[in-house]
Amino acid sequence: MYRMPGFLKLLVGSLFAIATLTGLLFLQNPASKINEVSLPEPLEQISTTPSVKQINNLLVEITDSKQQFVVGAILLNFQHKSVIAPLDSNIVLDLRSFGLRDLHSAANQVSSAQLVQALSVASGLAIDGVLNLTQIGLGALLDDRGGVTVQVPDAIKLPKASDDEPKLLVAGQNKLDGSTGAAYAVYRKKGESAVEQSSRFLPVLSAALDSLPKDAQAINSRLASLGQSGSSNLTDLDVANYLARTVGSWEDAQQIRLGTEPSQLRTPTKPNWLLLNPGAVYSQIIQVQPEAKWFPVDASMRMSVSSRDPKDRLLVRKLISRGDVYFVDGGSTSPSLRSHLLVVDSVPKSVVVKLKEKLKLPDLAVQTVSQISTGTDMQLDLGTDFSENQSGGGN
Repeated sequence: MYRMPGFLKLLVGSLFAIATLTGLLFLQNPASKINEVSLPEPLEQISTTPSVKQINNLLVEITDSKQQFVVGAILLNFQHKSVIAPLDSNIVLDLRSFGLRDLHSAANQVSSAQLVQALSVASGLAIDGVLNLTQIGLGALLDDRGGVTVQVPDAIKLPKASDDEPKLLVAGQNKLDGSTGAAYAVYRKKGESAVEQSSRFLPVLSAALDSLPKDAQAINSRLASLGQSGSSNLTDLDVANYLARTVGSWEDAQQIRLGTEPSQLRTPTKPNWLLLNPGAVYSQIIQVQPEAKWFPVDASMRMSVSSRDPKDRLLVRKLISRGDVYFVDGGSTSPSLRSHLLVVDSVPKSVVVKLKEKLKLPDLAVQTVSQISTGTDMQLDLGTDFSENQSGGGN
C-alpha cells in the first residue's frame, strides 16, 4: 500500500487548514461587519427596574390636580453629557390591555411602570423610571431657590388660578415666584407645538433641577417633603442619586427634539394624536454622541418584542440581526399558544422570512398593517410555541 511521505502530509494538512479557515471567514462574511450597529448606551439597555448605576434616562412629568400629564421631558444623562427631550402630550401610546391612550390621559389611567414601558417602546429609549411632580410641587422647588428669572420673548397672559386673577408677564426679563414660575412653565398656548412650549418649560425645569442639593440624602428628604406633589416609581435613593449626579449639568444641557408625525390612528374624537418618529430621536442622539458607531437609520427597522417571560425577549434579542432589525423590549403580554407578528407594509418580505428562520417559527402568524400604534415597524408577541421550538420541541 502506498504511504504518503511525512512532508506531504504536513503540506496537505496545512493547505486543508488554510482552505477551512478561508471558508469559515467567507461564511461569516467579515466585510458585512463594517455596518454592525453599536448603539449608544441608553439605547443599548433594556428598560428594567434599575439599580443606582443603571439609571440613564428619567421621565419627568408635571401633572395637574387630576394627575393628568400636562407637560414633561425625558432627561438623558450619559457619557457626562446631559440632554433634555420635551414630550408632546398628544403622543399616542399602546397600553396593551388598556388600549390606545394619549400621554395626557394615560398618566392617570395606568401605573408609572406601565406608562414608562409604553413610552420606552414608542421612543426606542430605555427609560428607567419616572419622577412625577405636580404643578404645586414644581412651584415649591422653585420657591426653595427664591423663585426663577425668565426671559419672556413676547408678553403672555397666564390663565388665572381658582383664587387669583390672570397674570400678565411683559416681554423681557421677569422675576417670578415659584407658583407663577410653574404656571409659566406648563402653560401651552392654543395651537402651540410641544417644542414651542418647551422654550418656557425647559429653562424653568433646568433651574429647579440645578437648585437641588448635591447630596442624595438631602434630595431624597426634599422630595419626600413634597408628599403627593413629588413621587417616583423608583425605590429608595435611586432617583435622588441620579439627580445628585446630574446637579449643575441641566442649565447648559443640550435639547433634542422627539420628532412627531400625524398618526393614522386619529379619530374624530382624537384629531391630534401623534406618533413619535424614532429616526429623529436616534439622529439627534448621534449628534450628541458622535463617537458612537451607527447603522443608517433608514436601513434599520425597529421591532418591539413582548412575551410573558423576559428570558424569551432576551433570547430574541440575541437571535435577530442587529444590522437588519433593532430590538425594542415590548414588555409583558398575556400568554398565548401561538406567536403573532404585526408588520407595516413597508417591511420587505425577505426580512420576515429571515425572522421566521432565526426564531425557528416557520408557521409564525403574520399580519400586514399600514401602521402600528407603538410606532415600530414590527411588533412580535411571543407564544409558548417559541419556547418549545427553541428547545427542539417544535417542527
